[in-house]
Amino acid sequence: MVRPAPAETRLPWDCVLERSDLPPEVLALRDALTDAVEEGHWAHVATLLDRTDDDLPAALSANAFRAGDDRGLAPLHHAALQGAHPDVVDDLVARGAWRTLRTADGETAEALARRLGRTELAERLRPEPAAVDDETITDLEIFLWALVEVRTRRLGRRLRPPQLGPLLEHPEATMWVGVPGMYGGFACRWAEDTTEPTVEVRSGSRVTGGSGRAHHITVEGVELVTRGLLR
Repeated sequence: MVRPAPAETRLPWDCVLERSDLPPEVLALRDALTDAVEEGHWAHVATLLDRTDDDLPAALSANAFRAGDDRGLAPLHHAALQGAHPDVVDDLVARGAWRTLRTADGETAEALARRLGRTELAERLRPEPAAVDDETITDLEIFLWALVEVRTRRLGRRLRPPQLGPLLEHPEATMWVGVPGMYGGFACRWAEDTTEPTVEVRSGSRVTGGSGRAHHITVEGVELVTRGLLR
């Protein structure tokens, strides 16, 4: 008997910074969620995240930040700033919140809690030890962002640079960076069978034939591996 392959875990990276890039119904849901987060109405946050809108899954992510707010404060960051009950943190993590997620200023939720003297909460927010050191991750993210900028520069949109923290927390997953106006985006995952940390990035547009590209990113730079139609 042939067993079906396990479903791929896809982690959606929200790169939208401009409110005008979101449909009105998505923007309304995002605002409702971030209103509840910022006001500390965590029971309502849980209710919103439990919604099953099949056509709007990314609008209510546990990692969503307020559209148009360049600070990049996600629910876990607000929980740290508010000194929320540790059960709130556990619930957000169970719903998919990433402890490695950094604000625009480069702070994780753990770092925010420690800066405010909330040691117990900081321990709850501390990510598991990463398999890749911080310096390497920084180098990889710089090259990843450069690739995204090059591939999207003609769109003329401000985008939130992708971080690799989600792939450190979920090393078998694929992180999807959808880009408004591209009708496609970037699928990022750890490459297999490499001697050094390598991010495989597959990108393309659904409406532009032959636009597919596969790149490998290491601390040395970006290498084009395949171009054309990608499966």
